[in-house]
Amino acid sequence: RPIADKSGRRDGSESATKGNSDRASETFCAPYTSPPWSRERVPMLLEWARRISIGVTTVAIRLLMNTYGKCEIKDDECYRNFLQTVVAGNGRRPNQGLITVSNHRSLFDDPGIVSCLLPLPIAIQPKYNRWALCSQEYCYNDALPGLIKGYIGAGQVLPICRGGGIDQKLLLDFARHLACGEWCHVFPEGGVWQWEELGGRRQLPPKAVMGSSSDISSGSDNVQFKEDDENTRQIIMPATLQQKSLSPSPRGKLKWGVGKLIAHAPVTPKVIPFAHRGMERIFPQDENTGKTKLRSDLLASFLPAALGGDADDKLHVSVRFGEEITFDDLILEHESKHGKLWKYCGRVNSEERYEKGQQNEILHDLWVSSVEERSLYNKIVRRIEAHLDAITREVCEKN
Repeated sequence: RPIADKSGRRDGSESATKGNSDRASETFCAPYTSPPWSRERVPMLLEWARRISIGVTTVAIRLLMNTYGKCEIKDDECYRNFLQTVVAGNGRRPNQGLITVSNHRSLFDDPGIVSCLLPLPIAIQPKYNRWALCSQEYCYNDALPGLIKGYIGAGQVLPICRGGGIDQKLLLDFARHLACGEWCHVFPEGGVWQWEELGGRRQLPPKAVMGSSSDISSGSDNVQFKEDDENTRQIIMPATLQQKSLSPSPRGKLKWGVGKLIAHAPVTPKVIPFAHRGMERIFPQDENTGKTKLRSDLLASFLPAALGGDADDKLHVSVRFGEEITFDDLILEHESKHGKLWKYCGRVNSEERYEKGQQNEILHDLWVSSVEERSLYNKIVRRIEAHLDAITREVCEKN
């Protein structure tokens, strides 16, 4: 199973050196980090672990979603294109991955929403399921038992270091699954926003900094200011009314990590956006702190109308897919000016050395992005933002 990056290094270089000694002390971990297994070569025990984790989770989520409310996916050409791309390939070349991007309305979106996207007989099969990222402070923290972290890892969920930047090694680990032709899902907002539009970055006023507190409410009050060594700085918490009132950021709303995954993929992946609304009924967000918490009357909302339940208070999730987004023109334009882009791969060049726990330093050095490459990521993400924002507004307006 994967482990969290505790090095604190933004490029992941230190964790790459110490990672194998850390793994040796973890439960349900091999003594070395292995490359992504091809679907034909997955060890039997790992395959069964994935089947159990994904199967049990998917069935449980479907029961919850259909008991507590309903999940409606607009059955149009865009959704059918998504299904064909996942199940039948729909023109995907060998090792061409699929990236889905969506807005992020609660910490339960994955598996809550993602588990409902495919027909049940297909959704319980690991080979058709997505690979996902989860902030390591939630899914891979030291307080969780090894069994739970093993269950999450078997569910094809990898850790990511929030605030670690686009050069962190954990993002490269995720990218290598994409290079093997897998389906990878990303929440490019980088947090939870329950607005009527796409959330993300805003233009900060002078002397202001963006807060980075947990999305989960811990009972703390709203914090707006802190003392600095020289002056008082204003802290603007994400997903609050205060942040919403600010002007759009010139860097765009979304994080650039998904742009890096696309730009350096050995075969440019298919990218399909979708937007959803409704999960905020389970985890409402405080508009003053930006924190989410489980609604206090959740159990009462399960009651049928005959026992005093309110039908209008049930969970009603709406999902809508958008058209496939392409980026060939942006990549060709960049390469015509700056030369060919470096491409990551599903497996490192020296497989035997890597499996014995030796660091492939060249691989991680190449993963560090240049200024010109970051400019390309921005252009790619801006195109995703335009499509995803339009779908998000449309879904929110119809509910």
